Amino acid sequence: MVTDLAEVFRLGTLKAKENLAFRRYLAARHVSDKPFQILASEVQREMDCTACANCCRHGVVPVSEAEIEKIATFLGVTAETVVQRYTTPDPDAAGSRLLVSSREGCVFLDGNLCMVYEARPKTCRDFPHVAVGSHSLGGRPASLARWAALCPIIYTALERHKHLAGFHSHAYGFHP
Repeated sequence: MVTDLAEVFRLGTLKAKENLAFRRYLAARHVSDKPFQILASEVQREMDCTACANCCRHGVVPVSEAEIEKIATFLGVTAETVVQRYTTPDPDAAGSRLLVSSREGCVFLDGNLCMVYEARPKTCRDFPHVAVGSHSLGGRPASLARWAALCPIIYTALERHKHLAGFHSHAYGFHP
């Protein structure tokens, strides 16, 4: 498993077109997501996400009113304080909120650790969205390809899945 983040980024970026060809390969054969999800779940158990935290640095996290309440209770502040200090309006969904994020990542990221881990939103709890039966936005093939350059779990699972699915990159003009 590749865990060096610079190497994951380099290889994931290098293989972006290959990953697109792989998605097309799977679609043309009507391959179920379930084998990939099982494989990715196994890879996830091998990975210590606190060694990475790229999901917290590059993700966009929507928060519901219930999640805002849960964070407020955890922090010992009011929901209004959480809204004012830690969220921003979602430009794509009127009335919805996103956790504040900067170049360094999520407002609640401290090094590689989440300061509200026990109260983190569902989007964070479910990342990398590869659980069997998960059909969330994060689990869609286009999103997974984007995360291949950022998440060692996704990168490794995609590479292993290519092998198991019988995808031969050289047959599509890609050379290892």
